[in-house]
Amino acid sequence: MRQRKRLTELLSQKTVPIGMQCFTGDHTLIEVLGATGFDYVWLDSEHTAVNPRALEDTMRTCEVAGLIPLVRIPEPTDGTSARRALEAGAEGVIVPMVRSAEDVRGIVAALTFPPAGLRGLCPALRVPGYTVTGFNGYMRDNNADVLIIPMIETVEALENIDEICAIEQVKMLVFANGELAFAMGEGPTMDSSSKVQAARKTVFAAAQRHGVGVIGGPMLNPTKDNCAKALDDGISMFCLGLDVLAFRQLCETTVAAANAAVEAQLTYNRPPAPPSGFPATY
Repeated sequence: MRQRKRLTELLSQKTVPIGMQCFTGDHTLIEVLGATGFDYVWLDSEHTAVNPRALEDTMRTCEVAGLIPLVRIPEPTDGTSARRALEAGAEGVIVPMVRSAEDVRGIVAALTFPPAGLRGLCPALRVPGYTVTGFNGYMRDNNADVLIIPMIETVEALENIDEICAIEQVKMLVFANGELAFAMGEGPTMDSSSKVQAARKTVFAAAQRHGVGVIGGPMLNPTKDNCAKALDDGISMFCLGLDVLAFRQLCETTVAAANAAVEAQLTYNRPPAPPSGFPATY
């Protein structure tokens, strides 16, 4: 079992954590991530169907693999899913479609025990160790370490970025340039849009002012040069790849190589590959 450190500890040591989005929730893939040097896994419940009971077993795999688990909840107002993610064993929750600091404060309240917050008490959970006698310590540690990671992907979040970054439990954020480009009426332009570039500068400047880390990086093409550029731009925590898309890239590359080898021979043939699922340049 790989020993894992908390994300906040890694960032405080100027260590750049590496993670990947995992839409399948497949335990074998999670083990491979841990075996190859990834630090955390981004588990998704916004676009995929993850139930709380299955999430507990996924957390057990993360622990064996030495990975820090983060869970993206379905909605910015879904305090129940956020609470269940922590109860299963997540270190923090990623909050999509945030529009205001009030959205974030609502999740903070749902994850914090009274009197600071509204979270219900239950010692019969795996994270505190199914213990009544140790539950007070768990509540204390939980309230001190709650980690909320807002996704900046709406125009309203951009307008409220300083207030969002000022929240104590926000130690890092995600700049979701793809979603934000559409929200700003720029379509699939992402960083080629001057409006999105200006938004990036605004978000990164606010994060720096408040000591908030920024999660990102070249999702589809994590070369050395692209990763270096992300660091130069202000990324402090890599999110590199998404499991199903990474597998599709491998499949496309494999078929292309096999087809090219066959085409060089006169004896054999292969049908043409389907159109690629990726742009020619990215």
